[in-house]
Parts: sequence; C-alpha cells; structure tokens
Amino acid sequence: MASYLRTITGSSSSNTSSSIPTDTLGKRLVKWALIIGVPTAVCVAAYLVYRQQQEQAKKSATRRSPLPTPLSKVNEDTTTTSENRLKNRLTLAIDLKNEGNLKYREQNFNEAIEAYSRAIEVCPVESTEELSQFYQNRAATWELLKDYEKVVEDCSKAIELNPKYVKCIQRRARAAETMGNFELALEDYSTVCFIDSYQPAYIMAADKVLTDLAKRYLENLPPSTAELSKDYVRTSLNEFEDDPILNESFINEIRTSQPDSSLARAYQAFDEGRFTDIPSLCTNELESTDDSPYKLQTLLLRGSFYLLMGNYAEAVADFDAIINDPNVTEKIKMNAELKRANTKIHQRDLEGAMYQYDECIRNHPNECSPHVHRGMLKTLLESYNEAHDDFIEALKISPTNLRAKYQKLINDAKIGAKEHQSESIEQALNNFEEYYDTCKQDIYYALAITSCYLDNDRKDRALEYLNKFVKEIPSNPTLLALKAYE
Repeated sequence: MASYLRTITGSSSSNTSSSIPTDTLGKRLVKWALIIGVPTAVCVAAYLVYRQQQEQAKKSATRRSPLPTPLSKVNEDTTTTSENRLKNRLTLAIDLKNEGNLKYREQNFNEAIEAYSRAIEVCPVESTEELSQFYQNRAATWELLKDYEKVVEDCSKAIELNPKYVKCIQRRARAAETMGNFELALEDYSTVCFIDSYQPAYIMAADKVLTDLAKRYLENLPPSTAELSKDYVRTSLNEFEDDPILNESFINEIRTSQPDSSLARAYQAFDEGRFTDIPSLCTNELESTDDSPYKLQTLLLRGSFYLLMGNYAEAVADFDAIINDPNVTEKIKMNAELKRANTKIHQRDLEGAMYQYDECIRNHPNECSPHVHRGMLKTLLESYNEAHDDFIEALKISPTNLRAKYQKLINDAKIGAKEHQSESIEQALNNFEEYYDTCKQDIYYALAITSCYLDNDRKDRALEYLNKFVKEIPSNPTLLALKAYE
C-alpha cells in the first residue's frame, strides 16, 4: 500500500505535485506533538491518513480494470470447470496455510515460510481475503526470525489487499519502528488509532515514535520538549476511573496536613504541568520517612508517571510493591494491578497483560473496571465475542458505567462489520447517539463516535458530531486540530 502520510498535501490529497516531503512531515508532526500534545498530533495524523486512504481507494477503483465478462456463447461447462479450478486452487492454498501454521507452532519457521510461500503461489488472485492472511502469516514468521525488511514487505502486500487489517498494520508498525523507519511506524500507529477508535495503547505507541522523530528532526531540543504535555497526561490518566491519586479530597488533605512535604510539591508540579519532576519528588517523599501514612499513594503516583514517561521497569517495581503490601486497600491495589497490566501492553507483552487482567478480575470479582480493561484489550486483539462478554459482565456489575457502555458499542460495531451485518452496525451507531447528552463533554466518547462513523463510511454524520463536540469542548486541542484539517 502507498505510504499515505508521505503524500498528504496542504490542499488536495489528489495533487501529487504538492506532496509534503517526508522530512517536512516529520517536523510538522513533531511540532504538533510538542505544541498541542501527543494525542492531538496522533489524532490529526490518523484523520489525515483516513482522508488520504479514501482518496487512494477511489483512485484504485477508477484504475481497476473490470473483470472480463464471459461471452454469452461460452459453453457453461467451460465456466463451471474454470470455477472448480479456482476452488481447487483455493482449497490447496488453505491446506498449505494450515501446514504452515502447524510448522509455526512447532517452531520450524523455515518450513513454515516455505508452506506459506507455496500457499501464496497457488492462491487465486481473486481470493483477496485469504491471500492477505497468507502474507500476514508469513510476515509473522519473518518477525520471529527478526527479518524486519521482509516483515514490512509482506505486511505491505497484505494491507494492499485488506487496508483495514489491524493486526497486520500493527505488525508493520513494530517492524518499521525496529528498523528506525519512524515515518512509516507513525503512519501505521495513526491508522490503527483511527480504525480502533483511538485506544490509549496505540496513542502511547505513537507517542514513542513521535519522540524518536523529534530526536531525529529537531536539533538542540530545549529541555522543555522532554516534558509530557497536559493533553497527553490528562488523556492517559483518564483511562483509569476513580484513580486514588487524582481524588480531590486526598489531594486537599495532603496540601492541608503536609503543605511543605515533597508529596505536596509533587501535586504542585502536577498542577503546573511539570510532570517529569513528579517521580523525583515522590522519591524524596519516600526517603524522608519510613512510616509515611501516604507511602502507597506516593508509590502509585510515582509508578503512574514512570509509566507515562516510558520507564516501564521502574513503573512495574512500584506497582508490585503496592500489590504485595499487606496493608493496601482494595481500591489502591486494583488500580495498581490495572496499571501494571497496562504497562505490559506498552511493553508489547499482550499475553502477560491478559494474564494480569485475568488475575485482577479474580482478585476483584465485583468490580467493573477490570472487565472493561480486559474487554478493551480483547477488542484490540480482534477477539470481539470475548470482549462482548466482558462488557456485558461489566454492565451487570455497574449498569450505569458509561465507559463500559460505549466500549461495548465500539465492539458491537466491529462485530457487525466483521460479520457483514449492516443492521448491527446501524444499531450500535444509533445506541451511541443516545449517550450524546450525557457524554458530550467526554473526549473519549467524542473520538469514539466520530471514528466509528468514519470507519463505516459515514463521513457526513462524523462531521456533524465533530462540529457539535467542538462547541461542547471548545478548548480541546484534539477536536480543534481535527476541525482545522476538515
């Protein structure tokens, strides 16, 4: 597939003569990230990717030659024979793919690649869905062999056949990032953000790529560029409902009872946007006394910002210390468990993240949030039916939980799209609209419903809601940026 971000123009995406060079685009995205915040830059990039994708799809449809229509006098037996040959070739290709899967599970990777290659060779070109899967399977094998150039090559072929192949786009992004091709990695992470309703895990991945782009394109970066943006921090922390470290009563208690403490200064840094100062201030608090009544909250605050800064080992150490403390409350322990699982996602250990979500649910069977978080991960993994079960369970526990409600609707729309059930998609979108009055100032809701409409080729409704959200949340940089690039 063409590299969409490399051909975005300032006026019309069809005007190839005014394409933005890669280095100019990199600088522009870095500027967005540093000025308006990483999530905003990612959302803008994702929208531009979508817009360019639509133009490319139209051009491809125009250029594509129609399949030859059989002449009326062609013998029907000949047509039937041709169809049978195609079916036989597809059946053989699927058998070869299954053989490759077996070799893959047995870790005979070279034999797996050989089987997948033969499947690609015999597969009819008309069977685009199957052919894209064969390329993706071979790419997965190349990834285990650390041949990242071939990963990108095979993923690109799969994506050309299936432009919304999320798993394959993710894989190409990882390979591109490993190779240092940050422009392609950003393009792919932005595309996945858009297709999967701006899930925080993808925003975090794009954040890392934007940081790497900044290091590459901007010389002599001032120290302030290392700071986390307020928009980014707010979006990321919002992922955890009822976060104890953001409880206003607790923060007021600290400021009243210990106004000169390092923990109080950490919250002052939070208010002033000096986020990278927070871990060291928390360390000072922990080292100042052995019996602080706020030890666990301080660890949780420090671990949370280690996570946001990408210091994953330090974050996990803090979360583990909280979880293993005999005096920890259920709310603080659950929050630490969820953030530890979230750290695993950012480390790309999805199996480890799923295990920890399972453990969190066992430890807190009557809590809604663990089911919501596990359901979101299952949606990312395209296990839509299992995700559905988690969202249903979350709503049984907390029927009014809005996050569970609209995450379920995102998942419902994806089930409908996967099963080609237009009525299910429409029902999910209509139900989404019912929460507008309640959620119209929730940025997650705004991005979710907008991207759901665009993902289902309903640009008119997406733009209608985008205009509404800009009026409701007039100072939000993400919505303003999307509106500016409309």
